Amino acid sequence: MAAGSKGNGVVELYLVAYNAVSFVGWAYVLINTTLYLLEHGTDLSRLFDRIGYPLIFVQTGAALEIVHSLTGLVRSSALTVLMQVYSRLLLVWGTLYAFDYPEIRASYSLVLMVLAWAITECVRYSHYALSLLDIEIPVLLYLRYTLFYVLYPAGVTGELLEMWAALPHASAIRPSFKAFLLLNMINYPPVLYKLYTHMIRQRRKILGGKGSTKTGSKATTANAAGSSPAARKKKL
Repeated sequence: MAAGSKGNGVVELYLVAYNAVSFVGWAYVLINTTLYLLEHGTDLSRLFDRIGYPLIFVQTGAALEIVHSLTGLVRSSALTVLMQVYSRLLLVWGTLYAFDYPEIRASYSLVLMVLAWAITECVRYSHYALSLLDIEIPVLLYLRYTLFYVLYPAGVTGELLEMWAALPHASAIRPSFKAFLLLNMINYPPVLYKLYTHMIRQRRKILGGKGSTKTGSKATTANAAGSSPAARKKKL
């Protein structure tokens, strides 16, 4: 805690940089996915070549968020962050990277998954970065705590379809790998329920509270975005 107090400015600068870089990465994926679809329509044969490795790179970078929560740089629940990051890392490394097959790398489920992820993260990271700088954009705040109603189910649908398409290929590598993917698919409903209800509670707290929405949004955003250094300064 003492080290954190001395390095509050450095920590806050790091978190702003992390969220800004993450936003740029996801914006790159979103823009290139959109451009590809506009250029090639339903021909998805080269979609992975266009966005695959940038997608894997930017999503793998989110593993740092687990470290952030465990070390106290942010106040997010480590368990919640772990559930979100783990499932996505399984998708990008356990299916997209592992299997070079059109039903996985050139599928509508990939498009659905990538668009849901990218839109969600562009809104989330830009909102967090700006919040750390004490900049609040009402529309962005509203989107952050509203889009999940559609994007969470859409993303999960794409993820499950991607894993389903990978099952025959996983079995060819090792039966236990197929069983591992199946186990993760079975675990999706309770995890989705936990994350979905968590976001609903957050939305009610920030957008539907009885008190000042602006005050509530700043406090909760600070916790979620990791602006704990600023929050600590106010408490001291």
